[in-house]
Amino acid sequence: MTKCMRRGPGAMLVAVLVLIGCATPGGPSPVEVFGRGLAGLVLSPLMIVAGIAQGIAFLPYTVGASLTDLNRALLQAQAVTLDDSYKAAFNVPVDDARVNQQTGEVAGATALYGRYRSEAIFEANRAFQQLLLAQGMPPATAEHYVLAGDYTYAWSRGQILLAVVYRHPGRQPFRVVAKHTGISTTFRPDQRGWYEPYTRDVEGRVVDEVIDWAAIEYRLLRQDKVVAMLMALAAEDVKSGKRRPDFWPAEQRWLAGETTPVMQESLATVKNALPAS
Repeated sequence: MTKCMRRGPGAMLVAVLVLIGCATPGGPSPVEVFGRGLAGLVLSPLMIVAGIAQGIAFLPYTVGASLTDLNRALLQAQAVTLDDSYKAAFNVPVDDARVNQQTGEVAGATALYGRYRSEAIFEANRAFQQLLLAQGMPPATAEHYVLAGDYTYAWSRGQILLAVVYRHPGRQPFRVVAKHTGISTTFRPDQRGWYEPYTRDVEGRVVDEVIDWAAIEYRLLRQDKVVAMLMALAAEDVKSGKRRPDFWPAEQRWLAGETTPVMQESLATVKNALPAS
C-alpha cells in the first residue's frame, strides 16, 4: 500500500485542497486536481451522509464514490433517492441493467450535460421539475423552483456556477438588466437567459432567492452519476427551506473573473463539514 493511500480520508482531503491552491496557470484546473485526488479516495458512509447534508457543493466529492455507496447513503439520510433521480433525468430506474452500478453511466443515454449544449439547461430543469413532482409537490409550487447556472466561464475555463433558486415569478416572464450587456431584457422560459439567477427585476421586485449554490468543473456533469446526484441534492435543498444570500457576493466575484477562489471556497465548505473518517 502506498504512503498516499495510508493517509486517512480527512488528511487526504486537506492535501488535495492544498494542491488546488497551488494549481499553476496553464496546468490542470482546480477541480481537475481535486477530482484526480478523490478518484482514489474511498469516502466512509458517514462522510457521504455528512456530504449530502451540505447540498450541491458535495457534487465534486462524488467523483470517487460508487453509485451503490451514494444511493445507500441517500437512503440512510432519508433523502431523495437515486432511483427517483435516474427516472427523472434518464427515464430508467437506478437498478436497470443499462445502469453501471459502479460508475453510474447509463448505456445508450444521450450525451447532453457538460458538453456545451444549450438545450442541457432546459432538459435539466424538466428533469428537476419531474423529480419535485415525484416527491409529491404540487405543480403550482414546483414551478417556482429552478436550477440556474452562470455560464460565463463554461466555455473559456470549463467552470460553472450553479444555483438552486426559488423564483418568485414562477414560469412567468420577467424583465431585468442583463448581466453581460447591461440592457433591460425580458426573459421567458424558452430562453437560456431565463435560467440565470437574478436578484431583482427592473422595478425592484425580488426575482430569485438562492437556496443553495456551488462552483464546479463544468465537465463533471458529463457523468450521469453526478447529474443524478445534482437532481437529488437540489431536491433535498428545496426540502430544507434554507437560503444562501452569500451567493450574490460570490457571483459578483465570479463575474469579475475570480473563479478559482470561489471554487476553492465551495469545495472547502464541504470539506470543513466532513468528519475525519
